[in-house]
Amino acid sequence: MEKTVIIEKFGGLLKEEPLSCVNNEMFLPNACLLEAVSPFLGYYSQIRGAVKPTYFYMMLDGNYSIEKINRATLKIKKFFNHPFDAAAGYVHIFDHYHRAIRIRNLEEYGHIGLLQKFYKEEGFAYHKKVKSFDNETAVISLSKLFYLEAVGDLLYIDKSQPHHGYFVLPGYLPWKEFKDLTAEVKFDINLLYFDAATAFIYENHGITDMVRVYKEHLTVENLAAIRDRYLHLLK
Repeated sequence: MEKTVIIEKFGGLLKEEPLSCVNNEMFLPNACLLEAVSPFLGYYSQIRGAVKPTYFYMMLDGNYSIEKINRATLKIKKFFNHPFDAAAGYVHIFDHYHRAIRIRNLEEYGHIGLLQKFYKEEGFAYHKKVKSFDNETAVISLSKLFYLEAVGDLLYIDKSQPHHGYFVLPGYLPWKEFKDLTAEVKFDINLLYFDAATAFIYENHGITDMVRVYKEHLTVENLAAIRDRYLHLLK
């Protein structure tokens, strides 16, 4: 049996989705905690009744380094006996940028309160909760490791997260241009029901630009068809 080769690369991802302020007495008071109430909006806005994944953003007071966040995450994972995934990022909302830690893959909703306490114990201060809001659009950038399996011509399936795939772009696209292009891609009714974000990885002394595609039960054929439409329009 041929062994699956997993490509591990460091890079980043840029996406846009609505966030809401979490108001719950179980969690740290006066600490700004945001939740993605409509994650992967390009997909779930079209799929009714689906169970959406849970994504939280712990908003920090200070520009903590990626290294500090990652070291704290590794330390917490040694004693917190429940799964979670964390990534350093920035949230751009209300014309302000805030350092944040994105949390996902929790077994229970209440675990986010425990993680708030553990990161606080590791020296992180939280941005104070100034006001409550719902469904405010935010642009989110993340710095993360990618675990990818090559499945075709510059096509990759994410081996750490279900329903995620990637394909390589010929070059960098600013966010506004990418949003407009994605809207045009979806004019093809055969390609409905997917969410897209931009991504990149560092490799070969340079940067490889990609598109992240989210679609439940994503197949290589789905991913290739979406890729082909993007590249056709870019030409």
